[in-house]
Amino acid sequence: MRKPSATPTIVLAWMLCAVVPIAAGDGLHVMRSEAPATKWEEALVTGNGRLGAMVFGGTAEERVVFNHERLYEPLYAEVMAPPKVAAVLPEVRRLLLAGNPDEARRVFAEAAREAGFDELRWTDPYHPAMAMRISEGEAGQPDVYTRGVDFRTGEVTVLWRDEAGVHERQTFVSRPHNVVVQRLKLHGGAAARLAVRLVNQDRRPEAEQAESYHPPEVHSQADRLIYRCKYRNGGRGYVAVTRVVPVGGEVRVASEGVHFEGDELLLLTRVVSVEKVEAMQQEEDRAWRELAELPADYERLLAPHAAEHGEAYDRVTLDLGGGELRGASSEALLAMQMQSERGVEPALLEKMFNMGRYSLLSSSGEWPPNLMGVFNGDWRPRWSGDFTLDANVNLQIAPASIAALPEATDSYARLLEGLVKDWRVNARNLYGCRGLLSGCRTDGRHNLHTHHELGKFPGFFWTAGAAWLVAPLVEHYEVTGDREFARERLLPLLKGIAQFYEDFLVERDADGKLIFVPSYSPENEPSNTRNPVTINATMDIACAKEVLTSLASLCRELGVEPETAARCDRLREQMPPYLVNRKGALKEWAWPTLEDRYNHRHVSHLYPVWPGREINPDETPTLFEAARVAAQKRGRGNGSAHGLAHMALLGARLKDAELVGGNLRYMLRGGYVLPSLFTYHNPDAIYNADMLHSLPAVVIESLVFSKPGEIELLPALPPSLPKGELRGARCRCRAALDRLAWDLDAGFVEADITSAVDQTITLRVRRAVDEPARKLDLVAGRTVTVRVRLAD
Repeated sequence: MRKPSATPTIVLAWMLCAVVPIAAGDGLHVMRSEAPATKWEEALVTGNGRLGAMVFGGTAEERVVFNHERLYEPLYAEVMAPPKVAAVLPEVRRLLLAGNPDEARRVFAEAAREAGFDELRWTDPYHPAMAMRISEGEAGQPDVYTRGVDFRTGEVTVLWRDEAGVHERQTFVSRPHNVVVQRLKLHGGAAARLAVRLVNQDRRPEAEQAESYHPPEVHSQADRLIYRCKYRNGGRGYVAVTRVVPVGGEVRVASEGVHFEGDELLLLTRVVSVEKVEAMQQEEDRAWRELAELPADYERLLAPHAAEHGEAYDRVTLDLGGGELRGASSEALLAMQMQSERGVEPALLEKMFNMGRYSLLSSSGEWPPNLMGVFNGDWRPRWSGDFTLDANVNLQIAPASIAALPEATDSYARLLEGLVKDWRVNARNLYGCRGLLSGCRTDGRHNLHTHHELGKFPGFFWTAGAAWLVAPLVEHYEVTGDREFARERLLPLLKGIAQFYEDFLVERDADGKLIFVPSYSPENEPSNTRNPVTINATMDIACAKEVLTSLASLCRELGVEPETAARCDRLREQMPPYLVNRKGALKEWAWPTLEDRYNHRHVSHLYPVWPGREINPDETPTLFEAARVAAQKRGRGNGSAHGLAHMALLGARLKDAELVGGNLRYMLRGGYVLPSLFTYHNPDAIYNADMLHSLPAVVIESLVFSKPGEIELLPALPPSLPKGELRGARCRCRAALDRLAWDLDAGFVEADITSAVDQTITLRVRRAVDEPARKLDLVAGRTVTVRVRLAD
């Protein structure tokens, strides 16, 4: 439950003492910053998945950017399907197998041009709705200031003191009411004088703005603000409605917005994505009616939201011994990490773990987070701010099941289900196949496979996408055992993906094994051909094997379609083997003439290590060692955050604590973390959620590995975390890890495990003094506590 709001006296006392000023407690579940944002990337974020708000935290001049998960600018007047080029595939395959990838690519490009495709088409770019400017007349100079986020309630709070008194501004995005709620309050008896207006957040030149949308319409009345925008293409648009409620004071209409004088103002804002501009007025009227029905009371609006949001957030907690430093500002924690010689600072890692789960939850609505979560302050962001499907969204959704956020999994499944129609078109047009073939990128409305550059980026040749994308849904079933989900949502996807492989795999090698041709390992190329169009990308093989295994297993568990399970078994047996190169590393292309290129941000060929489980130390020790060598040889490429997170996850599966710890350290001190605790894609550049949302998965995977029938404790504990406690993580065997506690100095690890079903599992602790593996009988609903002594 949320604690009652602090009185002004207590608020002022907190501020004057410069301690945990945002919420009561020791600071574990709050973050605070010492200064307002100087650019939109530094704004504090709050959201409910459908709507997002970015609060700068200014005093005399405040700006709040509003987001809606479906606001993507239509770039093209018409949607283009991928070219019908399946007829040239036999020739493309012949040329590739003959060792002529350049000619194969030329033949394919020529066929694509003849079919009407001559250039890569970008996804529609994600963009902000608008911004709210709040100007305070006669504002004094603050002598105390702080801003922060309460992860448990989703509230952003900005507090400062000047000669007029203590100013308190709070913002959250309600889950039950789907509205951005803002309270602007002045304690101390004086009246604030505020000007509030809605403005365009597009910073581009007016000529470029005019290419994207018609001039926005902005209107104000005493009780409301309206912002309407219609795109140039696509027949879509959006409208934002703000209800203005003077709780303590008066409002009057101004030429731009409204003016308020008093001590408390409540603002309720909803943004609506309008699929047909003809319905703009109807959607606006509906939004106003629903806003008008809400109580004009901040606490009454907060209570149901805080209960719903807090229940989800509180399912998992992490204690690494951050102690008093938990109350430090983000700026102080980041500075401490830069100077630290111990690896990762526990207080900062705790904060980033919590911020990661908070932001993932806050960005999961109808759809999952895109490259930016649900937050963005710019038009035409890098890579369109879209859902990039060859690593990025995959990494962001990695914690969903194990970190107990099924809300994220549900939004992710809904995104995929909405793309299935396009996936069938991709398979048919490009390869003449039945089944499902994903594209590389999507804006959520379409995933037609047109992100292909004829001379450079061969997205058309990537066939592993749908298989990787469905893996988190398989994991959700392993964690929950939800048979309805498996039957109604998972099974159809697996069947469609397997059907594509049945049709696509037609070529065989001298040993009778199937050949993946054409093939592509995102976004790399062999060092000896410098051509990304290849044969037998290891990722392609691993993904196909995993889908076939999952489908066969699911059919048998559900007692359906035995013939489908049998076909999957037969096809899997015909897959080509993985190869190891002369240096002992797992090859990125399982084809003898293709040589590895190590220094690259993607590590797709290690898919059977993570997220897959096919290569592991207990069942495939030789390949496990080859995968370990491959990981060691990989460079950081361009220093992308998703590459660091991916390598850290691989380190956890490779039982390499140093690899996990080293990448975590680099992530936390390499210029990737903003004062808002949101993250960049590269050091000090490109607002991006990949690292932020995947970090909880890195931490959990280093503390516990699981699969059906097995739980392993402390597989890759970073050396700078000798003591701690994790509560509430979920295991892939329908069991909850209610508590995991470890103390290396005291020499023990202890776990409380509750299974949802009767089962016997293997409990593995590789650093145990006695048995590294033991059988553990679990009874449904009954918690079992195990304590294991650890070797030095």
